Amino acid sequence: MLYHPDFIVYLWLVPIFFLVFLPLTLSLGSDLLKLTRRFLRSRELLAKEKRRDPRFIPGKGAFAEITAGDTTCTGLVCNISRLGISLKHLPDIFFDKMDKLTIVIRGDGVDQNLLVKPKWVLATDSGKRLGAEIDTAPPSWRQFLMQSKRLSQSELA
Repeated sequence: MLYHPDFIVYLWLVPIFFLVFLPLTLSLGSDLLKLTRRFLRSRELLAKEKRRDPRFIPGKGAFAEITAGDTTCTGLVCNISRLGISLKHLPDIFFDKMDKLTIVIRGDGVDQNLLVKPKWVLATDSGKRLGAEIDTAPPSWRQFLMQSKRLSQSELA
């Protein structure tokens, strides 16, 4: 049986629990959750690609004619940079293990002949997608990039 002094002590502990310990516990839990989110977000930022050169989307309708040995196919240019190119809508006959490819980019009335090394190939619903490093580019490649940069900026505006 509870004595009168014990009952009063218990009545004091209930408000102390709800006014001190519960808010303190919730605050610590919230801080721990914020730290966890901040840690995970910083890992995401570190995992992002660090590119030396910006990528540009060439003008609408820029397509590439890809030649590897006897095989020739056509794909759409996703984006370009000074040292790389990404192509999409490649046919499934495109081989993953090709060392070098010759690419002719046709767009805006200018043909650019490139020699590239494929870095990755991804299979999608609309065909394969290719990322490649540019091995050899013509002297007019920088001018083509600047023109693509102006076009992509004007489309964004």
